[in-house]
Amino acid sequence: MGTWIKDLQVTKVVDGDTLKVLLNGKREFLRLHCVDTEESFPCGTKPVTNAGIASSEMAIQYFTNSDGELTQVDVEFDGDEPVEVCLEKYRDSHGRIICYIHKDGENYNTWLIREGWSPYFIKYGRSIFYHQQMMEAEAEAQAYHRIIWNAHTNQNGAFRNYELLMSWWTLRDSIIQDYRLNGIRAGVLSVRLDYPKIIAAAAKEEWITIFCDLQDGVTKWIGSGALIHTGSKDHILKLWIPEAKNDKNAPLAQLIQKRYSGLGRGYVYVSGKAVMYRDKPEITLTDLKQISDFCPIFPIEKQRLVKTREKSQ
Repeated sequence: MGTWIKDLQVTKVVDGDTLKVLLNGKREFLRLHCVDTEESFPCGTKPVTNAGIASSEMAIQYFTNSDGELTQVDVEFDGDEPVEVCLEKYRDSHGRIICYIHKDGENYNTWLIREGWSPYFIKYGRSIFYHQQMMEAEAEAQAYHRIIWNAHTNQNGAFRNYELLMSWWTLRDSIIQDYRLNGIRAGVLSVRLDYPKIIAAAAKEEWITIFCDLQDGVTKWIGSGALIHTGSKDHILKLWIPEAKNDKNAPLAQLIQKRYSGLGRGYVYVSGKAVMYRDKPEITLTDLKQISDFCPIFPIEKQRLVKTREKSQ
């Protein structure tokens, strides 16, 4: 069981997997963990579907009391840290709180999967507390052809290719599992989960290894250099490849674009000296060995070796 916040008032149902609640005197967006209902209005590259429109209408009914007022819910995080830590740590790239929702003793996230409104969404890693329940819920929904698993739901309209997407999500989840099993123990820092530690390391200009998502590839080109943003709008880490259009460093930019961006692996281990640049942490990449699919030499040991070498020079 994770950390809970109880009796939060729902102020708006945005769609099937997103709510707004009143929390600590302000309205916060909640993005439900490990679910992804289809779209009811245009949003990026995802199509609007019949299932998406229906899921939004369903969610409004689900969170509305018999008197017509929106209900209260309990929030659970996928970790057991103190509340104030969870509110900082468990947020997506848009700043929304990532969580499970409980209403009248029911886990709404798992219910969405079981009823066929959402696949088990593991693009950003599987559920720590409800993995088995969600796997079983998805299997049941598929067995009974519920909602998104029924071809008639989105017949003659837009649909999502889950055969392709689920294979990609499974690849990404396996990489995250490697990080959870090996990276954390090795001292690797996650941009999403360990941002304060990354800031502290950059202030001291320490060598670190980070685990980050390069799905968006090169953010922009500045002269011949390539700038990559990873993290979220509030937790940005910049990767800088100088002379990325020249022979020396071009392979680094090409590797990121071809192997990690788009429908590639996404997640990667990046090692280098962190510095603060314009109030944001940044790592400069000049060697292919700074990027790895596997947890490299223990970062803590690497940092010790670097410091020892610097002292001897």
